[in-house]
Amino acid sequence: MANRGGAQRPNGSTQGKICQFKLVLLGESAVGKSSLVLRFVKGQFHEYQESTIGAAFLTQTVCLDDTTVKFEIWDTAGQERYHSLAPMYYRGAQAAIVV
Repeated sequence: MANRGGAQRPNGSTQGKICQFKLVLLGESAVGKSSLVLRFVKGQFHEYQESTIGAAFLTQTVCLDDTTVKFEIWDTAGQERYHSLAPMYYRGAQAAIVV
């Protein structure tokens, strides 16, 4: 059974496989990258979201059966002036979401 609330399993056990992934969100400005991340990590949605400056870093741990998956999430800024910084954030990433 999936447990999105954290690494602890219902029976208190933390045994099992642990995976860690660097995940980057990429896309133009004001398309909803930060909203997606905040919904996934904190379960929140705000009608108005400040523009990301540079990048924001968040983590989320999800338990799927006997596997604990830790996501290290980089929410990159979409404004043109930050495009030159993007490679620094997505270097070494195992996954990307293009919004």
